[in-house]
Amino acid sequence: MSNIQHHLNELKLRIFYIIFSALTTFFICYNYQIEIVYVMGKPFIELHQTFVFLELTEAFYTLLRISTLFTFLMIVPFVIYHLWCFFVPSFYQAERNTFSFFCVLFFFLFLGEILVSYFCLLPQIFQFLLSFEMKSEMIDSSFQVNPLISVEFTARIESYVKLVVKLLSVILVLFQIPLCIFLLYFKKILHVSSFYSNRKYLGLISLLVAAFIVPPDLISQLFLAVIFYTVFEFMVFIGLFFE
Repeated sequence: MSNIQHHLNELKLRIFYIIFSALTTFFICYNYQIEIVYVMGKPFIELHQTFVFLELTEAFYTLLRISTLFTFLMIVPFVIYHLWCFFVPSFYQAERNTFSFFCVLFFFLFLGEILVSYFCLLPQIFQFLLSFEMKSEMIDSSFQVNPLISVEFTARIESYVKLVVKLLSVILVLFQIPLCIFLLYFKKILHVSSFYSNRKYLGLISLLVAAFIVPPDLISQLFLAVIFYTVFEFMVFIGLFFE
């Protein structure tokens, strides 16, 4: 009974640490809101664009959403660490190695998703969406150039944040597919022969997923498709060790 009480106290303490860290991180992020907005909007700002807000409360709620997003991204490694510290002492050495492997894999996939999305996908997506701006000119009788029609874009900060959150959520789910595959390998539910004998379908799935996520830009689609197919090949390689 004392052991159960000890574990419950440890669990309460770790939950308190996580909540306290999340609140502290949130207030720090909100205090540096200008810097965080610049970091989040950099792929869009570098295209010589600015943000506007059209309602009185729009900027406030958007800054809260941005602070919450950055708090979540920064607190995930801390939560994984506490989960590892709480569960690992009760495992055997082989189970510890397995649990540690999946924690490290999740962390690297999570970090890879953030880096690939921020530096590769988001600039290409925003550049494609801004290509729909239209501007035409006409020359009058005095040979002066006058604008005939102009369709320019000014982004609402709320719409921008919602779009970024949706894209990151979708890509995060896709990047966690290898983790799910490794779990199926570990539980003997899936065998490496399923991937090895269907490589051509994996290539087709990679192209379809890339076409579904990114805009119709050939370079971006091929880049993302190569990443997905490389991940599939890596899963085939790792599956050999499981079997």
